[in-house]
Amino acid sequence: MSKRNWFERLWPLGHGDDADRVEGLVLSGGGSRASFHIGALRYLYDNCHIAPTSIVSTSAGSIIGAMLAQSLDPEHQSAMLRVLESYWLAMSGPEAMFAEQSWFTRLREHWDQLAEVIPEPAASDPTFVDGSQADAETVVKDALEFDPSSEGTEFSLSLLWQMVSSLGRIGRAGAGLASTLRGAERAASAYRPGPIVYQLLFESGFSPAAVQASGAQLRMAFVGLKSGELRFMRQDGVIVDTEDKPIADTPYDLSLGVWASCAIPGVFRPVKLGDELYVDGGVRENVPVEMCVSKLGVTKPYVIVATPPGVSPDDFQSADMLSVMMRSFSILLDEAIRDEVAWARQAGATVIEPEIDVHGSLTVERGLLQINRDYGWMRAAEEITGAGTGVTRPIVEARLDLYRLVGPAAAEPTTGGTSSKRAAAKARARLRTLITEADPALLPEGYQSWPDETWT
Repeated sequence: MSKRNWFERLWPLGHGDDADRVEGLVLSGGGSRASFHIGALRYLYDNCHIAPTSIVSTSAGSIIGAMLAQSLDPEHQSAMLRVLESYWLAMSGPEAMFAEQSWFTRLREHWDQLAEVIPEPAASDPTFVDGSQADAETVVKDALEFDPSSEGTEFSLSLLWQMVSSLGRIGRAGAGLASTLRGAERAASAYRPGPIVYQLLFESGFSPAAVQASGAQLRMAFVGLKSGELRFMRQDGVIVDTEDKPIADTPYDLSLGVWASCAIPGVFRPVKLGDELYVDGGVRENVPVEMCVSKLGVTKPYVIVATPPGVSPDDFQSADMLSVMMRSFSILLDEAIRDEVAWARQAGATVIEPEIDVHGSLTVERGLLQINRDYGWMRAAEEITGAGTGVTRPIVEARLDLYRLVGPAAAEPTTGGTSSKRAAAKARARLRTLITEADPALLPEGYQSWPDETWT
């Protein structure tokens, strides 16, 4: 965010009457959690009849933003949203969104092969410095001397025999691993876009020319790997800085801007535009509300955030290095999102965000996508009607409980037995009771059928 003071940045929102109101959308990233955006937008278009003229987005939000920006007509925007929804909810597995690079597939295969050859190491000391010990000197001394790679290396006749008998298999796996690592260097990512990306950008009727001619203002966020700076592609394909000033006059295809905004580092390859390599805008700003308010003149912003605040408690008593890094990154990202959302609320924006996480950003299960879509609708209803945050949360939680009992990952009736059937019946009854007691104005179309869902 820029360094201007709060008064300067919030000035546009405190002035002007309803006749001068300029509506806009800010759509966060969130991967497959964009199902939450879809539900929230369905409520805003169908019940509030919003007419956004400016859309600022990042990552998965940019897919939605680009689709909506093809017209200033709210009815056309709503129609495009339904097209997007039909594609999104048709995904039946992660491969629809995240297709593995071949090197990554081979790595997993070789990993399994090596796991069969090399014995599981014996349990060792926990991978943390235990500050609960009374003797601080011992804690520091242990930390300085701790080297797990030096442990368990004593030779024995049985270990020597195991290594000799496995040399052939290790050799074949080693050659394959070398090829795999070369593939990783060339690919620079673990995944490539799944069919959903191509379908939305090239089969759904999406038209960059329509976006440019619509009169809508579009800004899609991404980050330059070389410069480290937050940039935006606007509706005409020109890249601008955080002050909304062009960094060059060269326009690019809007489809590439969408893809650059979604290029999660390590998951998807960076996108080269000019002399710069661009990755997911969420690296720097996952809720780019300041561009919408301070630069595009929006006085009535609707901010939709797909990720719930906070990080769920977890046990890291024996976490490995990658787990610690990923957990730390999640905490850092959460802190940034909290700041951005706080800024949006202070600016008078209507913020719609989940309280709980229905599914992860890389999870693609049709049932969970539908539940998350409906959750977005309900959270929007709560915010707009003033019903209060969390009113419909018990319904979502009950629906998730039922999904775990009867969804694709649930035990088969033959293995689950009578107890599983009894638990499912109890979950259905609880969900039915919660729905009966709820305000129908807070529930989307089709809610009456939720207790009878089978998720097949």
